[in-house]
Amino acid sequence: MVMSHSQWSLLPTDLLNTIEAHLELYVDKVRLRCVCSSWRSSLSEMPNHKACQLPWLLLPYKDNVIGTSNSSSCGFLDPLEKKVHKLELPEIGEKVFKGSAYGWVVVANKNDTIYLVNPLTRAKVKLPPYSKFPDVRKYRADKHENEYLIWSLSPLSTPGDSYLTDSTQVRNYRLKRVVLSSSPSNGSDFVAVAIYSEMGSLAYCKRGDKKWSIIDGTRPPYSDVIFHQGQLYALKCNGQLMVCDIGSYPKPIVTELAPMPYTRAMDDLCLVGTSSGLMMVERRTKAGYIYEPRELFIRNTISFNIFKLDTSGRNWYQVKSLGDDVLFLGLNSSLTFSSRDFPLYKGNSIYFADVNYNFDLEGNRRGFDEGVFSLDEGKIEPLPLTTNYTHVWPAPIWVTPNPY
Repeated sequence: MVMSHSQWSLLPTDLLNTIEAHLELYVDKVRLRCVCSSWRSSLSEMPNHKACQLPWLLLPYKDNVIGTSNSSSCGFLDPLEKKVHKLELPEIGEKVFKGSAYGWVVVANKNDTIYLVNPLTRAKVKLPPYSKFPDVRKYRADKHENEYLIWSLSPLSTPGDSYLTDSTQVRNYRLKRVVLSSSPSNGSDFVAVAIYSEMGSLAYCKRGDKKWSIIDGTRPPYSDVIFHQGQLYALKCNGQLMVCDIGSYPKPIVTELAPMPYTRAMDDLCLVGTSSGLMMVERRTKAGYIYEPRELFIRNTISFNIFKLDTSGRNWYQVKSLGDDVLFLGLNSSLTFSSRDFPLYKGNSIYFADVNYNFDLEGNRRGFDEGVFSLDEGKIEPLPLTTNYTHVWPAPIWVTPNPY
């Protein structure tokens, strides 16, 4: 017997709650509430949360590509359904993304502000500004193009040397990325850790701090940091892995966990936390020039190498396959899940986004460095729909939509 629409709208609340409990994705829970007003009023205003949410690519539009000329317009690309969902987010504007975790995005601005924003709720949490990092000697907002006096950390400089730089350089290049220990929602305590300076140093702050504190004993340069199973892990650019106890008193304790795997120089490295342990991913890139509409130096990803951590021997070993796993890499805190849970995703693949290699692409109508790398086939395919969106700036970032 076929039920009429009016009969469907009369489903009991306990049955609707059971249906919602079997929906994995937040977007499907929202759609459940859109079926009819009766279901929407019967279900809780905020969908019941499950930790496993698939990433969407946050696209900040530079100009009129989705029916609006407002620079606060964004799109959320869902690679599973191959759709872009329009989003107005004035909290982002023409800022630059420096990380994402737990549904929150780290945003840096040219006016010396750094903050977290949730794209779904538009909630904001302030972090200490860049002028409060350990390498800043003095900050003057009125000194256009010379706002920052920076201590030089280069091994070629004399101790005590400093130099002037502008807010665009600081925003784009000196702050590399920021990671979070936990969600900042509902006033919860969290720790933020940043890779900063021309040398790739480490600093951290806790909720409510007014400045960033250096993590001593971590000789740079660092390529990535992650929180995994309650520990902070920091990866140097040569593949050396350190574990940091930032809760120790009077200062953080840093210990080597694994030495570098090669004597050769390695390309860009990132850390991935999985249920079976830590992985290191080497992102191989090719540098070159483009000449239209003007000469620009760019870098593009060509392949990846995968390493797993042998905790018993405390060293890295290379693997050729991810099995059923899918990775999402970029400026986000790296993510992984099994394609067996979401069969529309192809296993043994890496979905990657730009890591701010190509800042000069602003206004050049060219796409960023992003795509899907298949380890089975050893080749890169474009992400769905992104070839149509070359009016995007700054670089997009993976975000796991989460209103909590």
